[in-house]
Amino acid sequence: MNISKKKIVMLIVICIALTGCKKFLEIDPKGKVLAKKLEHYNGLFNNTLLNGFQNLKMTSTTNATTGELGYSFSILGEVEAPFYMSDDMMANPSTFQNYSQIEQKSYKWADDIYLPDDNAAEWGTMYIHNYVYNVIVNGVMNAEDGTEAEKKALQAEARVARAYMHFWVAQLFAKPFNENTAANDPGIPIVTEASTETAGYNRASVKATYDFIVNEINVAIPYLSPTTVSRGRISQLAAYSILGEVYFNMGKYAEALTPLKKAFDLVNTSKVPISLYNYNTKVNDWYISFFPNLGLTNFPNPFDSYETIFVEQTAAPVYSAFSSLAVLTPETYSLFGPDDQRKKAFSNKGLFSSLQLPGYQRSGPLTVNLGPTLPNLYLMKAECEARGGQLSDAENDLETLRKNRMPDASAQVQYSGQQELVKLILRERILEFAATGRRWFDMRRLFDDVNYNNIHGSRTVDSKVYTLNKNRLTLKIPPMILNYNPSMPNNP
Repeated sequence: MNISKKKIVMLIVICIALTGCKKFLEIDPKGKVLAKKLEHYNGLFNNTLLNGFQNLKMTSTTNATTGELGYSFSILGEVEAPFYMSDDMMANPSTFQNYSQIEQKSYKWADDIYLPDDNAAEWGTMYIHNYVYNVIVNGVMNAEDGTEAEKKALQAEARVARAYMHFWVAQLFAKPFNENTAANDPGIPIVTEASTETAGYNRASVKATYDFIVNEINVAIPYLSPTTVSRGRISQLAAYSILGEVYFNMGKYAEALTPLKKAFDLVNTSKVPISLYNYNTKVNDWYISFFPNLGLTNFPNPFDSYETIFVEQTAAPVYSAFSSLAVLTPETYSLFGPDDQRKKAFSNKGLFSSLQLPGYQRSGPLTVNLGPTLPNLYLMKAECEARGGQLSDAENDLETLRKNRMPDASAQVQYSGQQELVKLILRERILEFAATGRRWFDMRRLFDDVNYNNIHGSRTVDSKVYTLNKNRLTLKIPPMILNYNPSMPNNP
């Protein structure tokens, strides 16, 4: 390994967390190697571990004979609470006892899901990754080489990435955005420094949280590449997609439409193929007929999928499938039409057996991308258009997606007016993202929507009924975080 590669590896070791949360982040640097050159900062982005929702522990290693520097890593946990909290899922009664404590309490929408010593992946993952991005944002302009434009491009990419990490934390630990209360609702800590010693973080308001996220992306976009060269890196296409998603989840549909349209304009400039797969022809390549319980096993991984814009992947659905922990509800499965090719992603039998399940298990693909995707771009744009009265545009976007999931005749939609079209789009979101965990964010977004709340807010475990209440649209902050930040208010 040459010197520059050694420095990049050490930087990765320093910058990614080692155990969860010392004071606030519990990142424990194991050296004083500093980034000096542009390639060091660029190399930090090229660690694919940053493209997943896993809470990581990384440890530096040194060969006793050669002195060669390396690293090892282990996964402390997966961001899985959204998967188990989503109302399209139901527990398998025969395996519920095998759930972890966090999984069981997430499924029950319990008030407290974390124990005092838990390294909560739902909190730690995003802030751990954010640490790396802060190293880049705060240091790259002082790199010894590279042009001003090259430095600003890397800084801009890191700013969008850290904004996206803050957005994800807000979807879990801050109240859904409400224009009337956002200035007073507690949001999340905004962390813009790469420090392992800072303690006593406070929560910004929900308004300040989203103002920070939106501003970071808007400031960064002009310096980003207008062409996408890697699904693991952020270009203008990815940034506009993320900005549209932020406004969309704020319920600001008119504001969301502008960046979503700009994202569509940039799809054709990509140097990697970005397009919808036609499931009518492609499913046969992904589906192994003599192993139907494995789902769409051969579906391309997120880094190779033409439908991926930027990778932030999760394996939570597959972890569940290997133990038959949670399944798609029969009610949700029944929403698929008879010739909808997406149905082949699901099986009502165990992964490795013919054991009958109470619902339908999503086994493959092996990982699911929860980052920006072309299908989500189509559906967000369609919903924004429909809510804004642009019904023909919304219908066209909706049918474009559906024609790539089922025969044309079945893809046509019939509706009598605006509300019915919006409801059809919301239904399509359930189908397209079934058993991925993305449904949780729609549940938060729609909870107070008097016209379009389509949430099933109760579930039964051992004859006891559990009901989702408004407070549980936010998780309580993990005790370990509050222990290091005693002035930080918890969620009710």
